[in-house]
Amino acid sequence: MTKSSSSSSASPVAVVTGASRGIGAAIAQRFAADGYSVACAATSVANVEGIATRLAEEFGVKTIALEMHVEDHSSVAQGLTASADALGPISVMVNNAGISGVHTILDYEPEEFSRLIDINLKGVFNGSQLAARQMVAHEIQGSIINIGSVTGIDAFPNRAGYCSSKAAVHHMTKVVALDLAPHGIRVNCVAPGYIRTDMVQDLIDAGTLDEGALKRRIPMDDLGDPADIAAAVAWLASQEARYITGETTVVDGGWVSYGHV
Repeated sequence: MTKSSSSSSASPVAVVTGASRGIGAAIAQRFAADGYSVACAATSVANVEGIATRLAEEFGVKTIALEMHVEDHSSVAQGLTASADALGPISVMVNNAGISGVHTILDYEPEEFSRLIDINLKGVFNGSQLAARQMVAHEIQGSIINIGSVTGIDAFPNRAGYCSSKAAVHHMTKVVALDLAPHGIRVNCVAPGYIRTDMVQDLIDAGTLDEGALKRRIPMDDLGDPADIAAAVAWLASQEARYITGETTVVDGGWVSYGHV
């Protein structure tokens, strides 16, 4: 299922998965502000049609709301075909969709681990492969940007699935960059630290996360904003980053660099 809003001007096309809230919504907004047509994908059209409509009205660009289950190859294929039909062939693919899981290895259910890997890692594979095929078919020297995490660099307890999935995303970025460089397609990754999304703020408000402790651990003394991640993604997609591929850019206020305990 899809829902689209139209505009008269032609523009490059960005597809953003997990665009219904948080970092994904901020990335979609940044591309719309930069004049892209934007395909906003989520697990249901209802979850994302509001932001797609708002971006079309606020920035005067074409948008489409897509249902896309990133772990399902055929669902991603259908979504990217619908995006191309409505907006034109893809220029930028942002593989942002993901889920988290907090379990000690002793209690981790295999089915939950498999689901997390399917969404966080297989979803990046599906999005990258299918977007690249569309770019190659249309001879577009585009950009693929994956959203990793500082948990793919540092080990966090009780996150065997999440940490390993993000580490794999970082490394897949390098390999896919090598595969696609001959086609002029760049592939990079952005690894956020603690970002003040609605979900994180809710955890802080509920007392599940200690904001003071987080700030003390972050050298820049504050959580990041989703717009900080969107800015990094937009720059990597731009011609200013035309000679950068296979890299993971960490946006974390210094979290990874800070080794003192």
